[in-house]
Amino acid sequence: MWLVIRSADPLLFCLVIGLNLFQYVIRAWRWGLLIEPIQKTVFSSRLYALLIGFAANCILPARLGEIIRANYLGQRERLSASSTFGTIVVERIFDGLTLLLFLMIGLLGTTFPEEWRSVGVSLRATGFFMLGAYVLLISFLIGFKVKAKLFLNLLDRMLFLVPRTFRSRIIDILWNFSLGLTIPRRLHHWVLVVFYSLLLWFASLGQIKLVELSIRLDMPPIAPFLVMAMASFGVMIPSAPGFIGTFHLSVQYAYLFYGIGKEEGLSAAVLWHASFFFPTLILGLLSFLLLHVSPSALASGPGNPKVGEEAERPG
Repeated sequence: MWLVIRSADPLLFCLVIGLNLFQYVIRAWRWGLLIEPIQKTVFSSRLYALLIGFAANCILPARLGEIIRANYLGQRERLSASSTFGTIVVERIFDGLTLLLFLMIGLLGTTFPEEWRSVGVSLRATGFFMLGAYVLLISFLIGFKVKAKLFLNLLDRMLFLVPRTFRSRIIDILWNFSLGLTIPRRLHHWVLVVFYSLLLWFASLGQIKLVELSIRLDMPPIAPFLVMAMASFGVMIPSAPGFIGTFHLSVQYAYLFYGIGKEEGLSAAVLWHASFFFPTLILGLLSFLLLHVSPSALASGPGNPKVGEEAERPG
């Protein structure tokens, strides 16, 4: 494996890293559109929040970096972190739907070898199941957003045995979270969010293709769709911080469907992982240090609601 990695073209690998960094810019643009119905935010604040949050995902389990970036942006822009986290949920829904689209393109466009044909059928069934699960999740979130006051008033009554202070805190967090479940109000913002989501994941496709070219893997054009989707859904499985293990295994098995040996597949996985893991970790830690961010502040919880939100909340 190390011989394959050492033979990688350094220029192409640098381009892979560049595409990874460009994705943070795209994410910051898109996040600004998603959070604008609550409040306009500064681009640099969103970018720093993304770098710090994704760096935290590299060293902390269970994607805790998502909570950290919500807390950071909330404190930087004087927003409730619960509302900010709600926009991250909406962001992940757009990502998930785009990945499901790419997964189905990869599955339907791939001719599986005889020994993997049953696996291909199972993966297609899984893809349709995940699409159904996403539809249910989106339906629930829309219902929660529309009927948030009714739901939270009911929850407040159900928790009558819980101390009032703690119960109010729960209601506050969920109410602010519902405020963050926003969508762009203008048509051109909708178009931009969809465009940025597609651009973001096409940049990921470009990363995979450049990694393949750097180690001289001759792959069909459809392969990056399946490789990327399997890697992205594979890291949803609980694993070590930084997605180490599940990411590499998912990529390795995706390449097996195209007749690529385990050594070459693992080499591609290691290079792709390194292209985002180390730059993200370095830039995130630099942002953390240069901005004098307090670790206790990042873990302090959802923060306070904006002026005016407290009066509107149920309970």
